[in-house]
Amino acid sequence: MLPYLAEGLRLFQDGQYFLSHETLEEHWAEAPEQDRNFYQGLIHLAVGFLHYDKGNAKGARLQFNKASKRLADYPDEYQQVDLKEVRRFLDEAPDALEGGDPLVPPKLVKPVR
Repeated sequence: MLPYLAEGLRLFQDGQYFLSHETLEEHWAEAPEQDRNFYQGLIHLAVGFLHYDKGNAKGARLQFNKASKRLADYPDEYQQVDLKEVRRFLDEAPDALEGGDPLVPPKLVKPVR
């Protein structure tokens, strides 16, 4: 895993969504073409949680929808990121937001066994 991706994921898991977004954004434009949607999807996921933490459910829903579209064509695991878990979260998030249920951020990397 590339160091900046690992750092962006670590920041996300630590709840530092702004720094996660900034870290990933610094590198997405330089990423190979086939990886750009992947990075943008993770960036949208982090920005969605920024909105959620500020009480902006509409903004969170919009960002999660963008993340879902960006990540749709990638396999269930990509660059060691558990996109199956991320997509499960993104599929469930709209109903949770609508119902006022708390959102639990997805684990982005599967635990090593």
